[in-house]
Amino acid sequence: MGRVAVFIDGANLFFTQRHLGWQIDFSRLMAFFKSGYTSVQANYYVPASEPVSAENAAFSRVLTAHGYRIISKPVKKIVNKETGVVIMKGNLDVELVVDALSGADQYDTFILFSGDSDFLPLLRALHEKGKEVIVYSTQGLSARELLAEPGIAYRDLAILKERIEQVRSGDSMRADGVIGGIDQEFSPPLPDIGQTFTGSVLKVQSYGIFLSNPFHVKCLLPLSFLGISKYISDLTAIVRMTDVFDVVVFHVNTDRDIAEITVKLADKMMAEELTSRIDA
Repeated sequence: MGRVAVFIDGANLFFTQRHLGWQIDFSRLMAFFKSGYTSVQANYYVPASEPVSAENAAFSRVLTAHGYRIISKPVKKIVNKETGVVIMKGNLDVELVVDALSGADQYDTFILFSGDSDFLPLLRALHEKGKEVIVYSTQGLSARELLAEPGIAYRDLAILKERIEQVRSGDSMRADGVIGGIDQEFSPPLPDIGQTFTGSVLKVQSYGIFLSNPFHVKCLLPLSFLGISKYISDLTAIVRMTDVFDVVVFHVNTDRDIAEITVKLADKMMAEELTSRIDA
């Protein structure tokens, strides 16, 4: 199955998703690649703007939680002295190319998420090194040069919609907090007791928090496992959808059609933060 390195041009992928009309679930995307390769390294290149919005900060935490390495640099404002026009520059193409070439010994397959023909020299160089080279983009946003280049495989993201689309909570979230529609064929193995991971909030109930997880199962962080001694009258009042929780697996239940895991909070700082919100 080999080792794969996934390099994502974040700015290009943003417009690709807009063109497709649906959003990628990056936890499902990671699971998709893990089902086909023995090891997966994934880099996400994106310019960083200041100040960082809560939405962007939460998105970064979700990417990190699911195994993506984020590479960013500040957006530069370049002012034309003659016209006064301000140009925003935040391209990370050079960083992506350097990382791909310098780390070429660490992977067998190189996957690029971008339809930009500027990457063609990189793809040719990697192909000459004996790497399998695959480009993920979509029709209408993919340069003809990429489509026509021999030795480079092209995959249209539109074909993967059912496997990697972000399922909106209003459409497919069941009452128990499970996201439906995930192809179990592409789900990673269940965790072991004591295994740790980071999850973002999917849904909050009075008895606990349902978290995203890299195993695509129902994951509950019970109220009693938050490590808070104070009485909590309304859990939804102190837990925010942008919160991220470092947890440890306490129990794995495979007796149901969809496996369930129960986790305990492993982050004392988050427990203290939640406690402070009770008093606020």
